[in-house]
Formats: sequence, C-alpha cells, structure tokens
Amino acid sequence: MDSIRTLAGLQQIQKTPFLLSFLVVKNDLLVFEYYAPGIVPENDFNVHGISASVTSALVGIALDRRLLQSVDELILKFFPSFDTTRIDPRKRSWMVEHLLTMQSGMEWNEYENHFTLFNSGTNWINTALGLPLASAPGDSFVFTSPNANILAAMIARVSRMSAYRFAEENLFGPLNIAVRDWSRDPQDLYLGGTGMRFTPRDLARFGQLYLRNGLLEGKQIVSRSWIQQSAMPRNALPGRRGEFTSLNYGYLWWTNYAESDSLFFASGYGGQMILVVPNRSLVIVTIADEAVTMSQAELNERELIALLRKYFL
Repeated sequence: MDSIRTLAGLQQIQKTPFLLSFLVVKNDLLVFEYYAPGIVPENDFNVHGISASVTSALVGIALDRRLLQSVDELILKFFPSFDTTRIDPRKRSWMVEHLLTMQSGMEWNEYENHFTLFNSGTNWINTALGLPLASAPGDSFVFTSPNANILAAMIARVSRMSAYRFAEENLFGPLNIAVRDWSRDPQDLYLGGTGMRFTPRDLARFGQLYLRNGLLEGKQIVSRSWIQQSAMPRNALPGRRGEFTSLNYGYLWWTNYAESDSLFFASGYGGQMILVVPNRSLVIVTIADEAVTMSQAELNERELIALLRKYFL
C-alpha cells in the first residue's frame, strides 16, 4: 500500500463525522483499525443490506449441500401453501436467480415506508410473494429487500431448520464469527435482506472468505465457483454510484469493474460496506452512522466512496 497516501486517508477518516469504524485487511493481516470515540471493537452494528450478501452465501452453501439443485429452480414450489389461483402468471416463471440478481420484477421502492404491508398483523413472505409486478422476471434490476427475505425463508424450508441455525452450522461457526442479533418477521422467520448485527472484525473475516474464494484456514466454507458467480456482473448496462462508475450487480453482491481496481462489495444503509479487491488482496470494512435521513445517508455514502477511491483504491 502507498504509505503516504494511506496515511492521508486515515487522517481524513478521523475527520469524517459519520464514520464509526474503518478496517483495512491487506494480505490477510489487519493493518488498520479505526473506531470513533466511544466505539470499541466489541460493539456490533445493524448492517442493513449487507445481510443480503450473507444470505447469498447461505444460498451458495445450500447448493453445495444439494439442498437446492440449481439457481434455475422455481420459487413458488418452495411455498406450496401460498395461494396462486389469482397471481400474475409471470410469477410462475420466478427462479432463484431472479431473486439473487434483484430482477424479480416486483413493484418496489426500497426507500418508501412499507409498514402498511409489512407489520405485526401480516404474513411477510406471502405479502412479498403477492407484490405486483412492474416488469417481467429477468427484465430489469430493482433493489428489493423482500427478494432476500424470500430466499432466507426458502433456505429454512429446504434445510428443515431456521435460517439462523443453518447459518450457525454452515457459515458462522466454521468461519468463527457470530451474528449478534438477527431480525425475524411475525411468523418467526429470519429476514434475509436486513436486520443482522455484526462486529466490524467479523465483517472483515466474512470479506476475507470471499477474497479467498470461500477457503479460509484450510476450510472450504463456500465453494469457489459460488464466490466467482456471485461477483459476476449480471445486468445489461452498468450503473453509477458516486465515483463507482461501472456499477453492476451479481448474486446479492454489488460489483464495480475498473481497469486497475475491479472489486465487489456488500452494502448497507448510508455507508455500511465490505469491499473486496482481489487484485490487491485487500478487504475494507466501513461502518457509518445509521441514525440519519435517507437523503443524508445517500450523501454520506457518496462521500465515503470518494474517500475510498482517492486514498485506498
């Protein structure tokens, strides 16, 4: 790493008020660890959308264990009690891959308040499966957290255990990390798109797992092929997110392909991120203040990406 530029970046991090933690792992060594005043390494944080990337790992493990046969399996077959008599017929073609790539076609705005649909008196999975379609499955990308919730419920069904227990036995335990809390819906199903809490160090270890193609300390926890498939861009046209100008999406992981620093990353609200940069053997974890408005969260994320690009990428 460029020591002069990195030092300047670390000084800038300390001046960035919304950053609560910043970790850099280079060549499997934790080379920098920052915590804002009042924050310690043992603190855990709600990582919001990073949860979906964890769910992606669980889907990959279910495929490795042959609990799922392929990403082409039809979604509705996993929910036989869901009433399909009046559904949009296009939903009958829903495949696992459509949910992994956020191309289910559901009519959804991630930034709206959805409490009228998802509250203590509703069945969250049935509600998600019943959302209207704005486009045919596979036609367009819209980030839709219920997609990941459906996948977590699917994992619970095929494994015949809770998503939490499946994750403990097959991912968190072997990786030697812990989810400190994990939100559930009114039907006691663990959510796949949000609501997981981790320490920054545990997030860094999860990032290392993806950097090392699923192999960590001699254990193949997730298959190499699944890691590679997850990081593969799967949208027709690249998008933009701040200074990430070749933005795309894989299997519940964001990707940004540049000439020198191609990377993929898990992303949560307002600046929770795990960035994996294979060519540099680099993992960066950021934790940002979640107690901000949506507009401020977007500004904070743009500032953070600019900081990363300037000093660390």
